[in-house]
Parts: sequence; C-alpha cells; structure tokens
Amino acid sequence: MRKYKYIWLPTLLAVYFLFMTFYFGTDLLRQGETTRFWLTVGAELAVLTALAFFLKRRERLRMEREKDIADTSRDRYKKL
Repeated sequence: MRKYKYIWLPTLLAVYFLFMTFYFGTDLLRQGETTRFWLTVGAELAVLTALAFFLKRRERLRMEREKDIADTSRDRYKKL
C-alpha cells in the first residue's frame, strides 16, 4: 500500500478537490466569476501534479536507499 502512495494520495485529493470545486464553483459561476473558477481549477491541478511527482521521486529514492543497504549488508557478510 505504501509503495503506491504517489497514486492513491493525489487521487484522493483530486476527488476532494472536485467535490469542493463543484460545491463552491457553482456559486462563482452564477456570480460571473469564471476567471476565478478556472484559476482555482488550474491551481488544484498544479498542486496535484507537483504532489504526484514529489511522491514518486521520494519513493524512487527510498527504493534506491533500501537497495544500497541490502547490497552493503550482503557485501559485509561475503567478506566474513
């Protein structure tokens, strides 16, 4: 489950953002503030995209670190 955090966390936030956008966005559209509505949607998409890339990079670095630790411990036992 932790391995795919970069998928399920942004997806969960996207569902929340969509709900909030449509809940409050209808009021903005009724008042004629379409620019504010689309800027909000764009900002939400930017945050979700940045979060997905950040979490994917973090997962990749964690996997590399675990591999290095495993290789180091295996090399240490070979020398004995």
